[in-house]
Amino acid sequence: MNKTEFLIGRSGLDLQDDFYPDDLPQDWRFSYYAAIFKALSLPIDTQEDLEQIFSDIEEDEAQSFTLVLTIERSQLTNPTTLSKLLNEVQGYSKQFVLFCDIDQAPSQEIMALLSGYQLCFQSSSRLKLDLQEVQVSGVRLSFNQYPVLYSAQVWDEKQIRSYLENIAHINTKTVLICQFAERETLDKVRIIAELLGF
Repeated sequence: MNKTEFLIGRSGLDLQDDFYPDDLPQDWRFSYYAAIFKALSLPIDTQEDLEQIFSDIEEDEAQSFTLVLTIERSQLTNPTTLSKLLNEVQGYSKQFVLFCDIDQAPSQEIMALLSGYQLCFQSSSRLKLDLQEVQVSGVRLSFNQYPVLYSAQVWDEKQIRSYLENIAHINTKTVLICQFAERETLDKVRIIAELLGF
């Protein structure tokens, strides 16, 4: 089996556990975060400075960071709304993965708008899309580049290990977003992944 690389991160840059130095300027938070963690999830209509984030990602010669832009279900069902959101980021389409947790397959019109983007959908049922699909930990991931597993659960060490072992077979590169995790939890996930040889 190929070694799986886990890109571990959280949703949003607002870590609460004294993660950032007190004197760190607000617009430097992403660079500081990306020096430690390898993935971040933000809403596609985030208030963060996406142009600066894309610029920082482009400077990453190793291409080891993955930005996940999340779309709400309601945004995914309205072609006009989705088109407007995508217009803001389409010039950077190779620098992020679009993600949505859905309960039914998007329409053909929506999928046409999403062509050319890296995609991952998470669902509790089979979507029957022209994408790679895997089932893991009770959800199905449909993706065309990298799977993104998005979880709001808070885990202890035993659960982290079990979770990583269950998703290790998905792909050679897998993004794991722990939605509400603080630095201590993210560090535990990363260390356990390394100890398991992933």
